[in-house]
Amino acid sequence: MARDVIEVLNDLIQLDRDAIAAYDQAIEACEHAHTREMLARFRDDHGRHVVDLSAHVASLGGIPAQTRDLKGKLIEGFTAITSMGDQSALLAMRGNEELTNRQYQAALDETLTTEARAIVERNYGDEQRHLAWIKDALSRKVWEQAA
Repeated sequence: MARDVIEVLNDLIQLDRDAIAAYDQAIEACEHAHTREMLARFRDDHGRHVVDLSAHVASLGGIPAQTRDLKGKLIEGFTAITSMGDQSALLAMRGNEELTNRQYQAALDETLTTEARAIVERNYGDEQRHLAWIKDALSRKVWEQAA
């Protein structure tokens, strides 16, 4: 059975709010300006996702998700605990972005309005870009190059 569009979008809003908090922790842990800058851009993308998804939920007559759930607080805590320097921060964010990519992909399997689908597809494109950059940064060991 297809989930309600508002429920699907609210789940993504919570996911993006969780990602913002995790990125804040990772950025704080990074030692190199370029890594911090890229992660800050990705965090800002998640902020835009929250705004765009919330506006569409409201346009559908729903109430956008406002709070983070326990899972999000656990993700933030895990990111904070495991992020000590660029490498560990990137490793933590790779896991977080893999989760985010899976959830966005799953949302595209749901029955969505045309506008909701366009927003989710655009956001999913951002998520794929985030994960690709993080994986590339890890493979190139950017923390060693910046030293």
